[in-house]
Amino acid sequence: MSDSYSLLCYTRVPTSREEANNEDVAFSMHLALCSHLDGSWTPLNENYGIFFAAGVPIAAATPESRRACTASARFSADRYTPERPASDAVTYGAAMPGVDLELKSLKDPYLFRLASGRFAVAATRTARGGDADGSERSAFLLATSRDLTAYDQRGLVLLDTTAGVHRPTVTYNDADHRYIIRWHDDDGRAMRSVCADIVASVGTTLPVEDDDTFDANDVAVRREYGIANAVPGNEIGITEQEAATLIARFGRVYNTGVAVPTMTVSADLYDGEARDLIGSLGRTTAKLQYSDGSTAMRAVDWNQTQLAALADDAAAGRLKPGERRAINGRIRQADYPVPFAVERADPSVFAWNYNGEQLFMFIATDDTDGNCIDPNGGRTHMPLRVATAIADLSDAAGGRDREIDLLVRGDRNSEGRAMTGCFWAPELHVIGGRLSVLFMPCFDGPAANPDGTANDRAGKPDMWTGRCHIMQLKQDADGRDLDPRDPANWTVPEPILGPGERILNPVQRISLDMTVIVDSGRWYYAWQQVGSVWIAPFDPNRPTRLTGEPTQIVVPEFAWDNMIAEGPNAFVHEGRIFLIYSGSLVGIDYTTGLVTAPAGVRADLTDPATWTKLDYPLQKSGMYNGEWQLGTGHGMWSHDEDGNLIYVFHNAEYENGRYGGRDAQVRRVHWSNEGMPILDMQRDEELNPAYAGITMEIAVR
Repeated sequence: MSDSYSLLCYTRVPTSREEANNEDVAFSMHLALCSHLDGSWTPLNENYGIFFAAGVPIAAATPESRRACTASARFSADRYTPERPASDAVTYGAAMPGVDLELKSLKDPYLFRLASGRFAVAATRTARGGDADGSERSAFLLATSRDLTAYDQRGLVLLDTTAGVHRPTVTYNDADHRYIIRWHDDDGRAMRSVCADIVASVGTTLPVEDDDTFDANDVAVRREYGIANAVPGNEIGITEQEAATLIARFGRVYNTGVAVPTMTVSADLYDGEARDLIGSLGRTTAKLQYSDGSTAMRAVDWNQTQLAALADDAAAGRLKPGERRAINGRIRQADYPVPFAVERADPSVFAWNYNGEQLFMFIATDDTDGNCIDPNGGRTHMPLRVATAIADLSDAAGGRDREIDLLVRGDRNSEGRAMTGCFWAPELHVIGGRLSVLFMPCFDGPAANPDGTANDRAGKPDMWTGRCHIMQLKQDADGRDLDPRDPANWTVPEPILGPGERILNPVQRISLDMTVIVDSGRWYYAWQQVGSVWIAPFDPNRPTRLTGEPTQIVVPEFAWDNMIAEGPNAFVHEGRIFLIYSGSLVGIDYTTGLVTAPAGVRADLTDPATWTKLDYPLQKSGMYNGEWQLGTGHGMWSHDEDGNLIYVFHNAEYENGRYGGRDAQVRRVHWSNEGMPILDMQRDEELNPAYAGITMEIAVR
């Protein structure tokens, strides 16, 4: 293997949440590549973590309850994890984040090669936040990876010592066909252990010995890499192809060119036929080319004066074979206002054909001043905006002034209960041929909680009473949709129940953030409860009842998505279902995770093993067009007027240490050459301004 690039692994000194570098992020493995030109180091993934230690199950968590804990699938409870009772969720075959799973962090990562040439990581496992968790007395964490874009967490390599295992390193000795593990103990003594198969050694205890052959130069690392707050691990050589894979995944993808095909027009066309043909040229799109080899098609605003002149000449028979004409144009790149909608959280934009008229609808949670339970002095409502263009839905275009309240505090559901708060995460879908809204209202709290303690939300809107509901747009006798802008044209909201008319969440009552997934003719709801994502099948002709038992499929297992996985939303692209979810609690630390599953092959989407989880956030706090956006998440896939995929999400409204709620944003999505969605492509990365103006050549034959 020829190594042509140097790769550095490192952690960071935690700085602040405002810089997306708190303890949950800093204590993970970061990667940086060395430049061939000047020897400088470039952090990958915007200097954000790439490999995070997975949480460890407690001993009381059953194998059945851990099925959705896919990152820690190989783990068993270890002696360093505190014993405690399991949550009530375990009774229902599920794990509760932060209770049945002990979150972890890491430090002192060390990259090395396995005998096969694949990558592996050795690191000191820590408690979440970087403090010692006891494992550093006699063990280290091991993970393997094909290309460092995804990781298989193997567990702890145990060593026969309690004197401390600090800065563990691993090398493979080709001559002896064995791995040499080196570290220092608490007293600074060099120690080592030897084994033939380090992966197979996980779970066993390896003998240790003094390391008389230790040479500090073998593991020395430079102390200055020009990377902010870096705590270096080690450097490793990688091939050009391995570097290209990392750059494609964790580098910036940018526009490198534009192509428009030469169009051909016959000189034999006349009158209306000629005008129709020239008119069709106005729909010619441009192909944008990108640094990773990916492409994207974009509409072009062509010069209408030039097109009209060409149409006149063609209709009059003035075009001559061999003649060439040029039509100038500008690639269409809509700029959506930032923010798109102030204090509108969990946003959804939906393109819908209203009896032949194309409409765009925006619906969201009212998050005025960060109060999404009973905002505006208790005047809770469900705001809907409707327009013929996405830009017209924005605050800047007067969208807020034209909002319609589909529901208000005091409206009753089908059970006759007054809905007094929340109206959380409304999503628009067409279910059973009818426009539908999935959402969560909440009700006034009872005097006592289920455990008998006094309820501080008694007689007031209580989020824990919230349950997923659906309401649908009515149709006339001919099956035509009524106007969605009239609240009277919607059905009374009904709660969605499971088999046997049971509530969805028997553990904590609350269920929320419901969305729809359709695959292979099967319909599923996915939603949040017990701090995790659940799924169940349903019949679109009876959308208020599940047809199968709910199953937990996504559990937050990392420090970056800690304690919650919510807001699922799915999109199918090139044979894969991309299900995004949000983690790390609402606020400036909010992030967007991703799980994927095969599409169109009748895969069992209720089986957690069907889904593959990304080890790091797909979207996180960071710079966008020169400005920080913190707490990005709860997104929804949609489409714009030209059919481009867009991503609608919220970020935290945060200034001078004050959190003021969540604002809606709209961006276009780019698909990388490897088939991953890029949610944070900057304006000039999407389209280099130098390529915005283009020319279409017209050849007359």
